[in-house]
Amino acid sequence: MPTRNPASDSPKGAGLSGAAPPPGVLTAVRRVLVPLVRTLIGFGISWPMLANLLKSVYVEVAERGFALPGKPMTDSRITLLTGVHRKDVSQIRNAPPPAEAAAAAAPSFGSQVLSRWLTESAYRDAGGRPRPLPRTASADGKDSFETLVTGISKDIRPRALLDELLHAGLVAERPDGLLELAAAAHVPRGDLDKLAYYYGRNLADHLAASGHNLAGGAPPFLERALAYDRLSPESVAALRREADRLGMAMLVELNRMAADLADGDAGREDANHRFTAGLYLYHEAEPPAPALKAADSGGETAPS
Repeated sequence: MPTRNPASDSPKGAGLSGAAPPPGVLTAVRRVLVPLVRTLIGFGISWPMLANLLKSVYVEVAERGFALPGKPMTDSRITLLTGVHRKDVSQIRNAPPPAEAAAAAAPSFGSQVLSRWLTESAYRDAGGRPRPLPRTASADGKDSFETLVTGISKDIRPRALLDELLHAGLVAERPDGLLELAAAAHVPRGDLDKLAYYYGRNLADHLAASGHNLAGGAPPFLERALAYDRLSPESVAALRREADRLGMAMLVELNRMAADLADGDAGREDANHRFTAGLYLYHEAEPPAPALKAADSGGETAPS
């Protein structure tokens, strides 16, 4: 994602004009909050916990993204922007930073290894798929899992990493002894910390892109989706299979291209930007629409 000033995405005068927020934006935010709150309740995050978290986030965002040029950000201005009481603002700003190292940490070394396995030509077959690898390099010098790991870092023992990947089901050992990469192995499953990391990272970037576009930011970020209703379960299953196939093909190709470009950008002073591209799909059974009452007879009329 290109680096930019967060304040540039905000409508001019936002938070200071005294005007009521646009009703359409409030409706959209409420819709966004419904699945979020469902997740929060499911993990035991109560309203008081969320309220405290939101208060600190309001202060943090105002301080980082809404400072006036050439002027220090004061507690009073943050209160004016956010509605958070000045005493709370002062307490939050003077508190030590929260211990969020796990949530903010970069993807693990294992993820880097899996990404290289997916993208580097030396580890892909003629069809572009990650090829099975021997554990160690053979006499003919062919690439192996060991050379894959040591090519990224010599501080990690390949055997120790392999044991973890095998245990997580991300790599499998075939009867002939070759190691095979599991489908979509670069998306860890079953590890709550990793799943939570990707949940936060992906939704945060999607919301940042959407907010940029909603505020009229230019150029707009790519953000497209299609939506159909009145589909049978069989039709949804067919669409899901095709979306999985096309989506993974796109991500694998972008992953390969990004890895090549990152190698070429190594050492450049302006190599301080990040880029995110993603896709998602969702489906659910919709509840039946409420029947409409006929005005003249008091009966019910089914919606068309």
